[in-house]
Amino acid sequence: MSSAKKLQKIEVTAAKPYPVFLGAPLEELGEYLHSQFKDLGHILIITNPVVAELYAERLQKGLLDYRVNFLFVPAGETEKSLERLSQLTTAALRCGSDRHTLVIALGGGVIGDLAGFFASAFMRGIPLIQVPTTLLAQVDSSIGGKVAVNHPAGKNILGAFYPPRAVWTDFTTLDSLPWGEVENGLAESIKHSLIADSGLFEFFETQAESIKQRDASIWREMVTRSVSVKVRIVSQDEREQGERALLNLGHSFGHALETKMNYRGVTHGQGVSIGLVAAAHLANAKGLMTEAEVDGIKRLLNIFGLPISISGQDPQGLLQLMKADKKNQGGRKILILPQGIGQTIISKECTDPEILDAWNQVVEGN
Repeated sequence: MSSAKKLQKIEVTAAKPYPVFLGAPLEELGEYLHSQFKDLGHILIITNPVVAELYAERLQKGLLDYRVNFLFVPAGETEKSLERLSQLTTAALRCGSDRHTLVIALGGGVIGDLAGFFASAFMRGIPLIQVPTTLLAQVDSSIGGKVAVNHPAGKNILGAFYPPRAVWTDFTTLDSLPWGEVENGLAESIKHSLIADSGLFEFFETQAESIKQRDASIWREMVTRSVSVKVRIVSQDEREQGERALLNLGHSFGHALETKMNYRGVTHGQGVSIGLVAAAHLANAKGLMTEAEVDGIKRLLNIFGLPISISGQDPQGLLQLMKADKKNQGGRKILILPQGIGQTIISKECTDPEILDAWNQVVEGN
């Protein structure tokens, strides 16, 4: 197909390879679908009302040859639930969905996770296209095929590896993003720089003002470089048997905080930001990172308005919630720690007192 061939594309070389298109207009997705699906007649677009108001009309321009139904999900992490999954299933059946239906996840990380898990389970799996509209989704959650819903015991406890047929990224959807949503994506992108790209970390430091002013060319470079880190790691370890676990830097701490607060009062990006600082303190205590490097991380997060601490929490309770982390093995906590800027390791040697001390460093009043 002519238009897709002209687009910037990064291939995820997984068991079932798929392209991540960058700068792909929403209006052209239909043309791509025509080139890839010969017997496609029905499309389910799972989104939330705010995103639909902004982008449904543009997306539909390319889908006129298909029967299209919208399923709307309210905004918020709490919607990633088995109850919502059941409601989506009922609605999909009422729309006449079958095994040849295509799911388009139009939205941010919550929609991508929920719609992706729905696609993985509905009639044992139907095709999925990720159309990420937030910075968080574009740089992180839409890529890699991890889909999930939450459980009271922890975040993303119920999930699957279910790669999309393609990721269709239209940078113009970032124009309407509130700064709070931008922060979510910045936390993940800064995480990528800490994991495997010290040059990207320096890019954040030198281009901070341009990023805050939403310079389009700078944002495009930021997204592209961040996506490249994620794609490289996912392509090497699709099912998180080894290196892919590095992408969880900051998340063992962040997910515990989100779970403790019942996904209210702290966004995912804020949880990751605090988690990055906690992981940096733990790395410093273990001799993996200097005080100056820890301060550099805190300074960069501060520049973008991301939190480096939180008040009113019980470090001991947060430590207990980390027991549910999916990386743990045999009751032993497995943590991802930065080794300087731009390198990370998987650590199986962190004791509870060491982790508790890291929590104490980021929980104010302790």
